[in-house]
Amino acid sequence: MDAATKRQVAGEIEFSPFTEHDLADISRLISGMSDDDEGLQLRDKSAAYYRWMYYDNPAGPALGFLARHGDRIVSSFAVAPKVMQVGGRRVRVGKTMDMFTDPDYQGMGLIKQCAERVFAAAREAGVDGWYVTPSVNSYPIFTGKWGYREDFDVIYRARIIDLEAVLTAAQLRLGRAVGRIANAVFGPLLRRSPKLPAGCTVTELPHFDGQTDALWEEVGAGYGVAIVRDATYMNWRYVDNPDEYIILALHRAGSLEGIVVIKTTLRQGLPVGEIVDFVCAADDSAIVRLLTKVAVGRCIELGCSLVEAWAIRGTWLDHQLMRAGVAVRRTHVKFLISPEYPDPLIYDKDAWLLTQGDGNDV
Repeated sequence: MDAATKRQVAGEIEFSPFTEHDLADISRLISGMSDDDEGLQLRDKSAAYYRWMYYDNPAGPALGFLARHGDRIVSSFAVAPKVMQVGGRRVRVGKTMDMFTDPDYQGMGLIKQCAERVFAAAREAGVDGWYVTPSVNSYPIFTGKWGYREDFDVIYRARIIDLEAVLTAAQLRLGRAVGRIANAVFGPLLRRSPKLPAGCTVTELPHFDGQTDALWEEVGAGYGVAIVRDATYMNWRYVDNPDEYIILALHRAGSLEGIVVIKTTLRQGLPVGEIVDFVCAADDSAIVRLLTKVAVGRCIELGCSLVEAWAIRGTWLDHQLMRAGVAVRRTHVKFLISPEYPDPLIYDKDAWLLTQGDGNDV
């Protein structure tokens, strides 16, 4: 559209909160704009996914607005509330969701207008702040125009299992040949599953129950900032989700010591194991490392070429992932927090329990 047409169309745009009747159209808008192809498969983007995320959330329905041009949804933005503990208090903090504008309607300020309406509705609903994992395009909007804070560096830590596959996918010169040799030399070591200490067992759980509640009640106070990982939240996030996850529970002498959640995705055509979430004590480094090794072992069994996890660089979880062998720094994740949150603890990287499950890509 030329400038004159855009001005005319802008006057015809209508904004409104989305409803359950809009889910299929939202799915089509977002799926059509995502860069997923045969080499990249992360989360579901179906209407069922958005019904689950926007309306089944135990913390309350998402707060979202749409821009319409006639019968066509051309822009969408939402904030999904999360029950979090910040400094010992339970509060609702938002996670921004898919932020998309149809390419034919970009440059008209539609996202800004949707976002302003969403943020006003969130504050009115008692959500005092939110965090954002922005795209490359939205990052300068949040930081430059809206003053969002980037107080810590979130990264992917990875452990390579199949060097040949990873180097080939990276399209490095001689990558396949070097990887084949490295696999022959180091493959048995890289694919070695962990040995459990005496008295420890691992079981796969179909769902979370009262034992999860008891575990979180015991360990949760050790985190200054964290989503409340009780059974209600964890079942919604990983069992009711249209995607599929594997839940592994570590018991020692019959007592539940920790839980780790994993998922497989496809990145650059490679099967990747994602360590999505933990429920365990922050001060028990041995359990964190053992859960990480258990997750890696299961991902090896599933045929993954590499295993990865989120970490805030330099924090306790980052150190334990590296000590457990998930040590390669793969890439950076943009992670922002809205300004002027009432409790400054939320800007302290060492206070957080932050995992991939706190985002919405897997």
